[in-house]
Amino acid sequence: MESLAYPSSTTLQPLFPRMYQRNASRIALPYLNRNIMISVDDVVSLHGEGNYTFITTRDKKRYLVSKTLKAFEHMLDQSMFLRIHKSTIINLAYVQFSVFATERIVRLTDGQEVAISRRRMKEISQRLNGFMQSLFN
Repeated sequence: MESLAYPSSTTLQPLFPRMYQRNASRIALPYLNRNIMISVDDVVSLHGEGNYTFITTRDKKRYLVSKTLKAFEHMLDQSMFLRIHKSTIINLAYVQFSVFATERIVRLTDGQEVAISRRRMKEISQRLNGFMQSLFN
């Protein structure tokens, strides 16, 4: 397998395909005894731990939500979000580059390096290639 390099970015600027409808949906998250609304476009990654999910956003905040990763997988837009590991979902717009050959990782624009599931390598590679092509077409 090969390495995919996305256009480099020093800030957390996402790369969305032209056809993608931005700011179309929001997620309500419990935070400090109230609910806050965040745009789905600002979600960089989701990391599941049991019945809880840590949501990392573009402004580098982490929210702990008492929902499973599977629940979020069904809620989120499948064209923009990809489950790359049993405990991780990423927003494709924030992928900086990926290495499939030796390390099996995806680096996100916020510096996170996330491991890719060995079983899902082929599917993930195809989805990342397809997404990258949609950016430039």
